[in-house]
Amino acid sequence: KWHTMIEAHVDVKTTDGYVVRLFVIAFTKRRQDQVKTNCYAQSAQIRKIRKKMTEIMAKEAGTVQLRELVKKLIPESIGKEI
Repeated sequence: KWHTMIEAHVDVKTTDGYVVRLFVIAFTKRRQDQVKTNCYAQSAQIRKIRKKMTEIMAKEAGTVQLRELVKKLIPESIGKEI
């Protein structure tokens, strides 16, 4: 409640030929000095955030093999970059 949930997915082909569908989910967060109880994102902001998430996923997954992609996904290094 009081947050915006942003979902995105992308189909990426790895360097060794596998097609992988990646899903990502993000939530808005209140700022430290915020007074309002909610923290909704506007639709234009959501579109920009979703575009950035798909760009990062495509860049990270499209340049490695499937084995390295799994190694990246386990410690959530892609999620931290997003």
